[in-house]
Amino acid sequence: MNVIIPPKRRDGGTSFMKLVGYLSLRDEKKSDDVITPEKIEKPTSRSSQAIFDRLVDYVERRDEFSPMQVIESFPDGREQVIVGGVECETNCFSLETAAAEMNMVAAQNRHCKDPVYHFILSWQADETPTPAQVFDSARHCLEKMGMGHHQFVTAIHRDTDNIHCHIAVNRVDPETYRAANLWNDADTLQQCCRVLEKRFGFKQDNGSWVWGDNNTLHRAPWRFKSVPQGAAKREIFSDKESLYHYAVRQTRTQITDAIKNKTASWNYFHLLMHANGLGFREQSGGLVIYDLERPDIMMVKASDVHPTLAKSRLEPYLGPFEGPPSFDSGDLEEGGYAIYNRYQPEFHVRDRDARKERREERAAARDDLKLRYQHYRGEWVKPDLNVKTRHQEIAAHYQAMKGDVRHSYPDPLLRKLMYRVAEFERMKATAELRIQIREERKTLFESGQYRPLSYRSWVEREALTGDVAAVSQLRGWAYREKRKARTSAPNKHKDTVLVFGAADDSPLLERSTHATRLHRNGTVEYLRDGVVGVVDRGDQVEIKPGFEDYDDTANYHLAAEIAGAKSGERVEVVGDDDFVDRVLIEGCRLNYQQEKEVFRPTDNWQRGRSEVLEHRHVRPEMGYDDPAASRQTDDREDDAPTVDSYWGPRP
Repeated sequence: MNVIIPPKRRDGGTSFMKLVGYLSLRDEKKSDDVITPEKIEKPTSRSSQAIFDRLVDYVERRDEFSPMQVIESFPDGREQVIVGGVECETNCFSLETAAAEMNMVAAQNRHCKDPVYHFILSWQADETPTPAQVFDSARHCLEKMGMGHHQFVTAIHRDTDNIHCHIAVNRVDPETYRAANLWNDADTLQQCCRVLEKRFGFKQDNGSWVWGDNNTLHRAPWRFKSVPQGAAKREIFSDKESLYHYAVRQTRTQITDAIKNKTASWNYFHLLMHANGLGFREQSGGLVIYDLERPDIMMVKASDVHPTLAKSRLEPYLGPFEGPPSFDSGDLEEGGYAIYNRYQPEFHVRDRDARKERREERAAARDDLKLRYQHYRGEWVKPDLNVKTRHQEIAAHYQAMKGDVRHSYPDPLLRKLMYRVAEFERMKATAELRIQIREERKTLFESGQYRPLSYRSWVEREALTGDVAAVSQLRGWAYREKRKARTSAPNKHKDTVLVFGAADDSPLLERSTHATRLHRNGTVEYLRDGVVGVVDRGDQVEIKPGFEDYDDTANYHLAAEIAGAKSGERVEVVGDDDFVDRVLIEGCRLNYQQEKEVFRPTDNWQRGRSEVLEHRHVRPEMGYDDPAASRQTDDREDDAPTVDSYWGPRP
């Protein structure tokens, strides 16, 4: 089964009456009916009044309409009926008054401009669900969208090859008069379809969610062809990136966008390939993508890179294949095209499986973050300042005061004077109350309690509590802003940094030696004695000097702890020899303290250097025997500073 959400009118003029009439009145002529002189009739009116009249005719059994048959009534107010062969279910008083009831409830919410919500559940052609299964499926979807007790009408249509049902629901809650939030409605309904398929034994249909291991739902993977065998073998046995994966990484997204936006052309494909050091040509009756520097050696089938790049698919829309422009021409219009990227066959393949797993984990964590925000919005209650009650208390107090004046002062002039005094005091108290309420509202507004927090503000608040998904989301926003502004990425080769994999997030560490400060872009600063000592930007950790050389050892140790909390895909220390040695020594100490290898550099030389420093300094310091000779010698220059040069005086 699958879900369809029909597009709405853009003028906001959707109508409960017309929608309910469409669902329940199926008296229009079919397009495949045979036209005869006897069957030529005036088409029925689709106005709201005419639809309402025909609904009444159905109920009151007038004219040629078949009577309404009540199938079953339920204690919760639902009723299942058959109207003109259409099986319907509603929780309104009756199908006749459903539209009017929905309109009256929707009128109670003046902020909801379009309270009509309509979606369709459709089954595959070879599936025949029972009415009970259809109505149960519709109610399940409404429950998951938070509209389980809203007014609705469900109608089953069997006039196509696929049995389907229409659900019309009022977004406005009949009890609280608040409009339901339809955020991510299509995704929620897709998950409902997978659950209902499994519950009733239907075949799994295409959609954005699929069942995975351990009976859990996962997002459906992209439906592209599998990797060609040659490309897979090259990467498995040589650990080198194939031309196929390079072309996919550089061009697949742009090709998809061009086709979606209808800007694709033969010239566009040639320019896109050329900008990435690739070529696009005809070969053996098809299309291939090749490396410009090795045109006769390295090539890949174009349809493997993107399914649309097939000659049989493109020529009906773009015409016969056109060759590339003359990139060697001196004319700016023809030859002014630069190559921005090139295929480097000697580059090693990155651990895609690990990156993919982390990416999926981040996506799941951010989906959960959004659901938690929706729960926060649903549970949020506006602070009640009891403005009306407080004004009434003041009015009642001074009304009682005037009553006391009426009985205590028999002199009319004196009584009138005291009335005016009481009225003046009432006006004074009312003015003071207004000022007090204004200050209370201002305080609530400044603290973010007067209105529900926006998603970004809520994420910032959650990040301050140490939520890893929230910190990751802040960094994701920062990366997106950098891409939009097309600014250069932070210098990843500063003199005192640890470099990690892209988007390699880690939780906030709470240590007694450092205070924590979180920025809006996801950057975490660790302060020691009020001075920033370590800066965690996700893909790099920068270590800053302390007040004195001997005072920054805690910064190095904290940086090693942060590195140990990351995935380990890439751990590389960038800096001079002294800096590298200090980081490696603190990493070795961390491994001994944790009794396992949590800090492991990925650079081969640094890994060997770490073993040397471990045997020379860390093992003796930890109380082990004299350092054993390491298989790797110290290959630094003679004039380079020694490891002992940075040790400060011991207390």
